[in-house]
Amino acid sequence: MCLIGAVTWLRGGLAFLSQILGSMAAAGVVSALFPGPLNVSTTLGGGTSIARGLFIEMFLTAELVFTIFMLAAEKHKGTFIAPIGIGLSLFIAELTGMWSFNRA
Repeated sequence: MCLIGAVTWLRGGLAFLSQILGSMAAAGVVSALFPGPLNVSTTLGGGTSIARGLFIEMFLTAELVFTIFMLAAEKHKGTFIAPIGIGLSLFIAELTGMWSFNRA
């Protein structure tokens, strides 16, 4: 958002810092709620190679970032409905990503 001029660099830096601190606080809360080790793993499924998984992740992330730039950063009359488009974009990315990564 800073690169396209939608947010000032100071505000972008503060948002970055607050995201880091918020994620650390959330990790602390999760650690307190679940004191034992979590049995969680993420693997590529269905014969997906590491290179293919990387490109799938890059493509889906680019799709989401492009959607955010076009709907939230661009100021026009349809901006109030941007969260719906961004949510749909995230939903589609999750559906295709989970199908690609966890096929067994």
